[in-house]
Amino acid sequence: MLDVRGLKPPQPAVIIIESLGKLRVGETLEVIGDKPFVDIIGKLEEAGYLVELKDIGGAFVLRVTKTKNSRELSMEVKECDDRLEEITGDTNVAKLLKAYPESLKILVKYGFSPLENPVMRKTLARTVTLKQAKKLIGMNDEKFREMMEELKKLEKN
Repeated sequence: MLDVRGLKPPQPAVIIIESLGKLRVGETLEVIGDKPFVDIIGKLEEAGYLVELKDIGGAFVLRVTKTKNSRELSMEVKECDDRLEEITGDTNVAKLLKAYPESLKILVKYGFSPLENPVMRKTLARTVTLKQAKKLIGMNDEKFREMMEELKKLEKN
């Protein structure tokens, strides 16, 4: 059972897709969320999974069963280029990581621990800016300023 309540898109989809890759035919993944999974249900059905959704007292439970006809899903993400003029709150996280690989340690230190997972770096990081990531993890403004100052030092090296 996965609990994706409180997570903002595309995090639930990324986590679900990653978990489906570990299922064997006949196995079922159960996911509880606070939204009805409308963005991913059609994709799961198109990919050959059996899908069931229940509303249980304001929470939604998605059951996804892998069949012999199920095929692997992936997140459609845009490739980002290497150019990075300046590090700002609007900087795409994947672009930052590509331009400054050492920024990963700084981001993880400030609470962006999902980036330690290579799959999350390939998917989620390409879909969010530093400001959006700040909101996702609930970072306060003071910590964000500290992190930005540390990241800005990378530009000077």
